[in-house]
Amino acid sequence: MNSDGSEQTQIKPLEGGGAVFTQDGKLLYHSKRESYEICIADIDGSNIVRLTNNDAKELHPDISPDGKQVAFMSDRDGNFEIYVMNIDGSNQKRLTNNNHEDWNPSWSSDGSKIIFQSSEADGKHVNIMNTDGSSARRFIANASGAAWLKIHK
Repeated sequence: MNSDGSEQTQIKPLEGGGAVFTQDGKLLYHSKRESYEICIADIDGSNIVRLTNNDAKELHPDISPDGKQVAFMSDRDGNFEIYVMNIDGSNQKRLTNNNHEDWNPSWSSDGSKIIFQSSEADGKHVNIMNTDGSSARRFIANASGAAWLKIHK
């Protein structure tokens, strides 16, 4: 669709959610058709490539500001944790490792931090960590659904 809302078009071949645009004009999303895998496709829905491929649910991808990495959530290790991988699906790494659910990662505009929701025993909180998973800490108590403001120049 255009920025004024005109010329809306449904991308019919794609089933899923969490869609974000890449810098090169592709669409990054989590599929429903392929058991909730992270996929990338051309803007018209063609040339679908699965970046993850396992029996886990993998959801809510967010692309790094430089367009080289994807943060996402996965339950491949028993509960939802935050992972990153290269934009081609290689080098998948688990960033969080705990016994509660971590959801919805979002990159900072400078690419140095990731915020995410954490469902802990004492409630839902927004946590922050470095992009290598280090220095994770509570950022906003009793909150959920935080995302970094993306500024496009």
